[in-house]
Amino acid sequence: MKVCAVSPWIKASTTDILDFLKKANAELVVLPGLCENTPSLKAIQGVIGRGVNVFVEQGPSKGKATPYLVTHTKAIPMPPQIFASSPKTRCMDKLVAAWPGRTLPIGSRTVTFAICGEINGFNPNGSVKHGRTLTFDILANPAHTVMGRWHYLGPKLSALSKGKVVIHVANNNRNHNLSTDVRIYNNGNLQVDKVQREGKLTWCECRI
Repeated sequence: MKVCAVSPWIKASTTDILDFLKKANAELVVLPGLCENTPSLKAIQGVIGRGVNVFVEQGPSKGKATPYLVTHTKAIPMPPQIFASSPKTRCMDKLVAAWPGRTLPIGSRTVTFAICGEINGFNPNGSVKHGRTLTFDILANPAHTVMGRWHYLGPKLSALSKGKVVIHVANNNRNHNLSTDVRIYNNGNLQVDKVQREGKLTWCECRI
């Protein structure tokens, strides 16, 4: 299975993003969380090929956005983001309840989406906070903006990917090349050699 995570600069146009999606041939393409340049569901459906599944978040604002998995023929809605920072027990319980609705089959694999700061529901060693359980095969973490504290987040994503795959992608609100806007970890290993850049887009594509 081929996966692709693409991070547009905030300055990138919707057309830039759609042109990229038109050429995409990965079974899973993960866009970041909602941004002003995020293409509409209809626009995405109009350009992607058959067999391509695209994560996108749509809505009036980050707190009121709905995540979707978009194919050539349909858009599957998922539960919205539940928390953005260190969660209390009740927030973790809500995330556990929403987890099945965020887990979708793609080919022979399943992909689970943790929206932006929900990645804080996991401890640095990959365990789940407050003793809860969140299982996954492929974990995608689309973020709204570039996240900090990578001395914690990097090891966490690596730990989470042991025997699995973790995809992290953010809207690049710095509008210049970064090393933390898009990352894919496969069995603990950062796929740094798979990162590509062109114009106002950065992406990482690999087979898992």
